[in-house]
Amino acid sequence: MHPIEPFLALFLAHLIGDFVLQTEQMALKKGHVFGWLILHALELGLLTWLFCWRFDAWPVVAVVFLTHLVFDWVKPRLKGHPLKWYAVDQIAHVVTLGVCAAWMVKSLPLASMPISAILPPSAQVILAAYLTILRPLTIGMGLFLKPWLDELAAANGGAHAGSEGPITGLTRSSEWIGNLERLFVLTAVLAQIEYLVAGLLVAKAIMRAPELFRSEQRRRADYIILGTFGSVGLAFLVGVLANFALGAYSGS
Repeated sequence: MHPIEPFLALFLAHLIGDFVLQTEQMALKKGHVFGWLILHALELGLLTWLFCWRFDAWPVVAVVFLTHLVFDWVKPRLKGHPLKWYAVDQIAHVVTLGVCAAWMVKSLPLASMPISAILPPSAQVILAAYLTILRPLTIGMGLFLKPWLDELAAANGGAHAGSEGPITGLTRSSEWIGNLERLFVLTAVLAQIEYLVAGLLVAKAIMRAPELFRSEQRRRADYIILGTFGSVGLAFLVGVLANFALGAYSGS
């Protein structure tokens, strides 16, 4: 079995459980209400078992359950910028899944993961890449941009992101624009037509150029530039990593 197969199965279970299926209520309460925390950890454990589909993979299921139990209880109690702990939490989960995948390759008599009979590993890589650039990066970009959004709100008389005012647009439009940008960038990188990303950046720069020359709009323009380069850069990186994983698997 190629080492990437168990990691992909575990990573997909993580993405689906931690982002696709996790409700806003669960995300807000799991760090403070033990019942919600247990429910979330059980959800991840069950998904992990479903993606492994083996009873002898129970140590991996137990590790996933316990790490979510510990990480999600500790994270809200740590001091510092939420983005830092969000990144640390996700990196810790990925490292844990990597260790679990290495154990599965070494210890379980598997020719391939059961999920590979339904979805080829190459398709799993692409699915994981698209899932990563949506909800996980949306949350990360929101935490990254929050200080500047607060500064914009203060500069506009205390208006907030969801209120009527000169800094707002359509409801949740920034989130959808960011998602569409990342989808476009990832697709271009996977298709190895990266020059289209430069075209996207040029087009957005042309559309936003007038705001750079208006003092009352300069903060907003800077905020949009930060968001665009951060979002596009991360989506590009995910695409590069996905292409590397596809190449490593096909070359095995």
